[in-house]
Amino acid sequence: MTHHHLPEIRRWGGRLAILALLLMPITAHASAFKWIGYDSSAVAGANADYSWGESYGVLYSNPALMSRFAPHSGVDFTLYKPSFKVNVGTRPANADVPMQIYEVSVGGLSASDNPDRALPTIELTNKRSNTRVTNVETYLGAGFTYDFGLEGFRVGGMATIPVINALDAALYYSDEREQYFSNQMHFARFGEWSPIITGMFGVSYSPIKYISLGVSLQVSAALVADLNVYIPEATVQDYMLVAGKTTAVPKFRPIVGIHAQPLDWFTIGMTWRNESYIKTDASGGVNLWNFHESVSDVGPQTVPMRVKAEWDMALDYEPMEVSSGLGFMPLPDWKIQAGLTWNRWSKYRDIHYEHPEEAAVFQRANSSSPAINGNDYKWFDTLSVNMNTSYRYVSWSEGKLGFAWNPSPVPTQKGRTNYADSDTWGLSMGNRFDFGFGEDWQFYAQIGLQFWQMLKRTVNKDPNQIRDEFPDHLVTIVEEAPISAGYGLQTNNPGFPSYSQYGWMFVTSVSFHYEF
Repeated sequence: MTHHHLPEIRRWGGRLAILALLLMPITAHASAFKWIGYDSSAVAGANADYSWGESYGVLYSNPALMSRFAPHSGVDFTLYKPSFKVNVGTRPANADVPMQIYEVSVGGLSASDNPDRALPTIELTNKRSNTRVTNVETYLGAGFTYDFGLEGFRVGGMATIPVINALDAALYYSDEREQYFSNQMHFARFGEWSPIITGMFGVSYSPIKYISLGVSLQVSAALVADLNVYIPEATVQDYMLVAGKTTAVPKFRPIVGIHAQPLDWFTIGMTWRNESYIKTDASGGVNLWNFHESVSDVGPQTVPMRVKAEWDMALDYEPMEVSSGLGFMPLPDWKIQAGLTWNRWSKYRDIHYEHPEEAAVFQRANSSSPAINGNDYKWFDTLSVNMNTSYRYVSWSEGKLGFAWNPSPVPTQKGRTNYADSDTWGLSMGNRFDFGFGEDWQFYAQIGLQFWQMLKRTVNKDPNQIRDEFPDHLVTIVEEAPISAGYGLQTNNPGFPSYSQYGWMFVTSVSFHYEF
């Protein structure tokens, strides 16, 4: 056999090599701070600071509040301990993809108009298993607000840096393609976050006593590798030469806030946060020694086979949000505030740049299979609630309690996709301690605690909504005989036939601040 007629397995060997090395991001999910808050004060108050605030964490919740408290700087240490689980149901034996899939002609598999070929279930690298998210994550944070001597004006900034699992990314598929990798389900929105470095910078100004305006910018980044691979010998799959470049791709998320205090005891706050994600258009190429393809219109001449691959991904997705809150001071030392946030999850894109309603649809393998309505799997917008109350029970100490409720935007995953998610609620508490050394040296320390609970949710798959990975009409290579082992539904989708998700998380945060 000549080199320009290599078997297709060689061609795919080169392509798989490039796909394995094509993209190396350092972020994948939005961090937990969207939910728990960006500093100890926000943690103590369930991240509900829309109408009252006292620290630089308001750069996220409502940057207009910076003009309402004394300039200061501080450092934070935050730790969260998750315990989230996805338990899978028992698979029926006839759902396994049998070894006979290797007896099917390649052309027969391609006729299904789906380039993904299932592996025999018994040969999967990882057996289908439950998911456990238990890693403790720790972050260091620092921030400040400053007035430059201008009344009503503030500039602020902050950053959070992961300490233990710094820049540890998690990429996965939410359908049957995850069989090639972890062969598990993964939490789509809450509970399974990749540690990221996040920074925010903003300004606020109160032109009159009753109104304050604020703008901030949230910044994060990913590293994307554009690689070129040269394989000297296509049959030697464990040796190759790699060269390329790595590019940092930033993400900017604008946040706009307004705060009004028409009465000393009554405040109104509103915040808009834009949709954001890191869009990557990764690409790369692979070249094999003495591997050619024929060009029919130039006679016997051939040209080198150079495979070009492209891969779109959306990392660190956060939806557009509009938050509004009311604050009350029924007593001089007692504050209450509550906020409602509209989350536009209906535009969600998963890690692989797909909308859920697109990812749920697949080419029907059997003519008798029903059509899939992708709209049944489209995520919907939600309204979440955050509230807290604080009370200064002595001149040097203030306690705080909070509550949060976040409904899930994910519809029942009865079909191909496995976006594991459920409703969550959280309780928070904390305390601030003020102390100083004379009038010029004023400090305070803050501690915040949270407990989050994800409600149990069970998913039962509809076999008619699952991709049949061994189509009924396939025949053997030589005899073109029917393959009885392929009749019915065979799938390596890790979510089939059922799974349930639930769990909890504990958060603690401590900080130390100096007031200018």
